Amino acid sequence: MPFAADITLLRRGALFFVAIGVPVIFAVIRGDPQAAQLGAVLGLTLAFADNDKDLPRRLRLVIADGASIGLGAAAGFFVRNTALALWPLFIVVTFATGLSARRGRETLIVTRNAAMAFAVGGTMPAFDLQQIRYPLAVLALVIIARVIDHALFGPLPLVIVAPTQRPSGHGGWLRFAGAYALASTMGMWIGSSLDPTHRFWIVITTLLVMLPDANASYRRIVERITGTFLGVVAAWAITIGSDSMALISLAILIVAPFIPHHIGERYWLHTALIALAVMLAYDLTELSTQLPSAESMASLLMERMRDILLGCAMALIGTVVAFPRDPKIGGSGVPPELR
Repeated sequence: MPFAADITLLRRGALFFVAIGVPVIFAVIRGDPQAAQLGAVLGLTLAFADNDKDLPRRLRLVIADGASIGLGAAAGFFVRNTALALWPLFIVVTFATGLSARRGRETLIVTRNAAMAFAVGGTMPAFDLQQIRYPLAVLALVIIARVIDHALFGPLPLVIVAPTQRPSGHGGWLRFAGAYALASTMGMWIGSSLDPTHRFWIVITTLLVMLPDANASYRRIVERITGTFLGVVAAWAITIGSDSMALISLAILIVAPFIPHHIGERYWLHTALIALAVMLAYDLTELSTQLPSAESMASLLMERMRDILLGCAMALIGTVVAFPRDPKIGGSGVPPELR
């Protein structure tokens, strides 16, 4: 029914608008762009932790996701200066994340977000307990929005996504989990050789792109590179055209409702919108500390693009290792268009 489909699109867009837009507006009004960046990224992440079940199970998923993000960030922070603990723990976390894909979408969301938070926590120079209030407020906001949505309309249908193939053969899942951990650790090592910011951008890209399906992974790699490039160019055009925090915040609000609708199809557009929103939120922080020139802003955005490319390269290597001989794509593990 077209009307029901329209309502679903509006509901999903409204939930993402609230989760991303409200924290940004609140933080900018308070004059705290750093909180705007955190709120936008955290709200975006939590908004994806939803399902088409009853309200208790919808809330259970987002609360579990919020808890996993907090625990992952705390673990990364506490071992950030101890290499003997940081690297083995990261390998264990990413290996467990790879195996978690076997249990389905919801388990993967929770564990993968914990792994991403671990990578981010490992780059935090310091932490003030008072800083936890803002993430908790964002989580409460997402919960309230979801309660209202469910009370008005009931369960929210998920975006239809094509089913993926699963690792096959003897030890297929163990091989995938090992390759997933290998690719992520390689990304973290490369990022660490550059600077802490590069580290988590590369790792997050690898964790998101690599799937337990060779064809789906290769497709995501190509589409994520394309989408990220478009998102970076759009962010560059907006930020170079204006140094107004109000205009940049307005652009984030416009983009937010459209993010969830393209994950099933047009993943490149889904990625482009996420990259645009995150880059704009990141630019708010830059504008609060200095007035960047066109050259410095272009350089910053190109650095982020390079990080995405490195993360995708690690995912490509990991996928080849995980699926060394997949008959569906010609036996070599690499599809013809990427050879």
